[in-house]
Amino acid sequence: MIKILTLFILMPLWAFALSVPELELSESLSEKKRGHEFLQLLWDTGSIVEDIEIQTYLKDLGHELTTYSENPDKHFGFLLLDDSSINAFAGSYGYIGVHTGMLLSSDSESELAGVLSHEISHVTQNHLNRFSEKTDKQTYLLVAGMLAAVLVDDSNASQAIAASTVAGAAQQSINFTREHEWEADRIGTNMLTKSGFDPQGMAHFFEKLKDNSSAEEFLRSHPLSINRISDSLQRSARMSGNYRKDSFEYLTAKARLYYHKNGRIKLEQDDMLTHYMQAYHAFEQQNYKTAQQNINKLLLIDSSKPSYILAGRIASKLGDVKTAQQYFNQDHLNLDDESSLYYAAQSYLENRQAKLGIAVLKPFLRVNTVTAQSHQLLSSLYVKNGDLDRSHIQSAKALVVKGKFAKAIQQYERAKSITSNQDLYDVLTVKIEQLQQTLDLYKDLAK
Repeated sequence: MIKILTLFILMPLWAFALSVPELELSESLSEKKRGHEFLQLLWDTGSIVEDIEIQTYLKDLGHELTTYSENPDKHFGFLLLDDSSINAFAGSYGYIGVHTGMLLSSDSESELAGVLSHEISHVTQNHLNRFSEKTDKQTYLLVAGMLAAVLVDDSNASQAIAASTVAGAAQQSINFTREHEWEADRIGTNMLTKSGFDPQGMAHFFEKLKDNSSAEEFLRSHPLSINRISDSLQRSARMSGNYRKDSFEYLTAKARLYYHKNGRIKLEQDDMLTHYMQAYHAFEQQNYKTAQQNINKLLLIDSSKPSYILAGRIASKLGDVKTAQQYFNQDHLNLDDESSLYYAAQSYLENRQAKLGIAVLKPFLRVNTVTAQSHQLLSSLYVKNGDLDRSHIQSAKALVVKGKFAKAIQQYERAKSITSNQDLYDVLTVKIEQLQQTLDLYKDLAK
């Protein structure tokens, strides 16, 4: 399913815009529509990695990089897909996907940040829309050429016309996308420098891809040449500074992905990472006492977020909710960190204290844009607490995050049908009307 995403991304998008030329906002609305359709497609593949830590890490890294972009106010969303191929892509409405194969193949956080900066630059420079405009023109030329070929009596001549038309249109599209790639390289490198990452990260990653068969998809959608690699290396070589070291979040994310892919721990030279993965392996094997012993060794030498989150998850499985919450609420942790709050709420759910879990997660979800997993967890907490109407509401919100508005309306309707709270009933009525209006506008665009 993922293999067709590139085709989906590059589909002509002009049909939406042409249908409502009188509307000033048609382009923006069309982009949102395409974005939500694209988002649904991604979720329907069943390939979204639901490791809340990794998703939060990728989202936070991506949004940090966008603050240094040329258009930081654009909408962005970042998703990790379980696919061994080395690929990343930018879709409509700023949705950026990264394959697990891409993350695993990176040798540094600067390389990962380099790829993200490249994809972000495609979005900020409106390359997708510009490509669709170009494609529209080429599609017209292609159709005209094929029609001319049909009208020619001589079969050899018609074949020649058709072949030359297709070849010409294809070549112009390639040239156009190559221009985009060079532009994304240049702008992405500047983003890396401003964010404190090594600007050579992008160039080094591209250099590794030249002879890598697993990168076929990436190279097909991101035309790579020796000149482009050389230019990128030369540009980044002119920059210098004290660049960021690999974060422990990046290292542990890679290590966990490797573990789940290969079923074993990768030998690490770093003591911190070794202790972490020994604890994680024991945790996954449900050997919580051994996991606790290993995490205690780690906490003697490290106080980063991944270590405390794992320590909290282990304590929760051992039934020590108080200690678990202490780990999740370390002073150095950001109180607005979704993964920390998620596991804090999950700990209460595991230990039959649903009301406390709701008290942790509900205020955060009310004011923050979060992953679908957090809404799904709050839904489960409400079920345990006997609040079925509010459970359906959170299920609806999870579906909205996935771009599935029609199914979200169904969940809101269920909540509306069972709630005894008149105020909540009225709020649900408004929510349903708003979503239905959006769907109606999308339908109007397609006419």
